[in-house]
Amino acid sequence: MKSIKILSRSSYLAKIQTLMAIEAIQKENKNLKFEIIYSESIGDKDMSAHAWKKHGFGIFTNSLSNELITKNADIVVHSFKDLPVKNKLKTSFIALERDDPRDVVLIKKNSLKKKSLNLGTSSPRRAYYLKLLKNFIPYQSLKAKKIRGNIQTRLSKIITNKSEDGLFMSKAAIDRVFKYGQKINSKEFIEFKKSFAEFTSIILPLSQFPSAAAQGCVAIEFRTNDKNLKKILEKVNHLESYENCLRERKFLARWGGGCSLDIGVSIDNALNKKILFSRGRDSTSNKYFHNKKYIFKEKMIRVKKIFPNNLKKYHMFERTEITPVVNLAKKIIIVSRANSISKKMFKDASYIIASGSSSWQRLNKIGVLVNASLDNFGESYRFPNNHFTQSSQKPYKLTYKENKLESQFKKIPHYSLSPSVNRITIDELFIAESFYWMSFSAFNLAVKLRPEILNKRNSCGPGNTYNQISKVIPKKRLNVYLSYEDFRENELKK
Repeated sequence: MKSIKILSRSSYLAKIQTLMAIEAIQKENKNLKFEIIYSESIGDKDMSAHAWKKHGFGIFTNSLSNELITKNADIVVHSFKDLPVKNKLKTSFIALERDDPRDVVLIKKNSLKKKSLNLGTSSPRRAYYLKLLKNFIPYQSLKAKKIRGNIQTRLSKIITNKSEDGLFMSKAAIDRVFKYGQKINSKEFIEFKKSFAEFTSIILPLSQFPSAAAQGCVAIEFRTNDKNLKKILEKVNHLESYENCLRERKFLARWGGGCSLDIGVSIDNALNKKILFSRGRDSTSNKYFHNKKYIFKEKMIRVKKIFPNNLKKYHMFERTEITPVVNLAKKIIIVSRANSISKKMFKDASYIIASGSSSWQRLNKIGVLVNASLDNFGESYRFPNNHFTQSSQKPYKLTYKENKLESQFKKIPHYSLSPSVNRITIDELFIAESFYWMSFSAFNLAVKLRPEILNKRNSCGPGNTYNQISKVIPKKRLNVYLSYEDFRENELKK
């Protein structure tokens, strides 16, 4: 096969994804040529807010897939999330390596001081998330407004409409425009970049706001009986992305699948351990759910005694507040713990990142607008691109004075720790069979008190605490959970 006829939608983003597909295939097959065909889908032609209800699932994909069946094309490039979860055609798919699946809320900079916001979305899932966002962004009310169109059209609509304050977008879409948009259409790229600068971005954590199934992944569809193409595309298939997307789509299929559902499901990795986040409304019981499932390769044996057993009574250190010696104005700030902080500390900070959802929500309670989260995954997790931070400066990390751990960020102490173990904590420490460490400092102090802990079962988060403890305890004996609550749920015998 010397030439491939490739079909795609005609939108700016679809053309970018077509370029991504061609580059991936040519990387493995340098001599292949491509004939590109662009076409409009039903979803492109019908721009009404309720197009899904009229035309059913697959409004962005079905008409293109039919062209494949009738052999008017050899392959079709899709956004994997747009494909119906039940494929009734004689076609198959492969997946390119998945980009960041998270959602982004964009708020106009001149709307930031408002008390209430109107945010554009045509997704029932995102509209449902607006009810939850009040715990994460400091506004009195958030209302969903129907909006459709390509990414530039949506930005332009919000900018020109004074009653509209922002909108939801896929982070992968934004990232792709900044990476490939210039190659596709320099004029459209400049227009998008200019519009994007009018907004402040908030990247939503997957643990709280899981995305649409397979969001952030490009799929390439081909006829199942085309053995030559299958052989070519199998080399391109990113197996982990493909398997994760299939698992997410299978989860969504329980409720029939499709964009009309207010259900999000995303799989993320913590040190090669998969975690499935899901949230939404069960259409059978009409009840809302929010779940987190660790996809273990082996079954975890539960124990009767864990440490800490009672987090409210757990106490190993006294914290003393310290005034930061560095001015935080115009700096990117990472907040590891939202203790001993005040709103005035962040008055002129340019971009704020919380270490996890609990620190994010504490910051929100004092009126601080947080831009992103490491979602308890640690420093190496999905750090925001420069087009989001709008800066190339190195971030600063707010932490405790005694922190001597290695970090890729500059440290600013805002509190001091001194050992202060209460009687309940001591008692729990000496009877526990399994331990969860929220900091290396706590682990280090506990081992001095009870050295045999090193031979017990130990767990921690996937960040710096893991990096340090794994120097003392072999990695294969160190379990990973995103939070103490997850550890308790999976290891305590009920």
